[in-house]
Amino acid sequence: MTLKEKLREQENVVFPAGKIVLLDGREIDCYPREKGCDCNVDYNNLELDTTGRYLSFGKKGHQKDCIEELDAFLEKQLFIDNAFFLFQNRERIMQDSRMFLAPVATENVLAYTGTSGFRNPTLGVYLEWWVHCEGAVRTAANGTKSLIYRLAGSPLSGVNSCVAVCEDGTEEKVQLRSFSDYWLSFIKINQRYSPAKACYQAYSLQEVLDILKR
Repeated sequence: MTLKEKLREQENVVFPAGKIVLLDGREIDCYPREKGCDCNVDYNNLELDTTGRYLSFGKKGHQKDCIEELDAFLEKQLFIDNAFFLFQNRERIMQDSRMFLAPVATENVLAYTGTSGFRNPTLGVYLEWWVHCEGAVRTAANGTKSLIYRLAGSPLSGVNSCVAVCEDGTEEKVQLRSFSDYWLSFIKINQRYSPAKACYQAYSLQEVLDILKR
């Protein structure tokens, strides 16, 4: 069964109370947030961008606050620097909802719809996407592997400029064929866990790394 067929089959899956259900059918116990569920949960519905930032592919957005921008950069770099270590430990992460739901500070974007659908990805979302989406883990002619971590392009023309991180930590720009297969599957997986992000505890990425390395 392809990822597209699996996602279509599980589109309306209802998680048991206090659990999340992975794409392979495994159920993981969750830990309710002390403050309860966030009533303003972002269900990440795909919608046209109303800010004017993403009306065309490649157009630069507004500058963020410097401190916020630096924090986001450091969090993103932490994820990139440890991407292969995290991928190698995916089975351990997929057994703990707090690791699975750890937020990842990456920004994927489409022309016209911006970041809608992509917002608030988690470590588990990336791991499931890497595992199940054919081509998300790339193998070069010399056997070197890379992981796609940023999607950017046009949903209409399919023109894209994505980024992958290699095993040695270097990054490379890649152009993906059948771009829609990649961004659609990522969005579907990300949306799948939106309610869980609002209601259950999550470690920070640094906490996940500390636990795994300990």
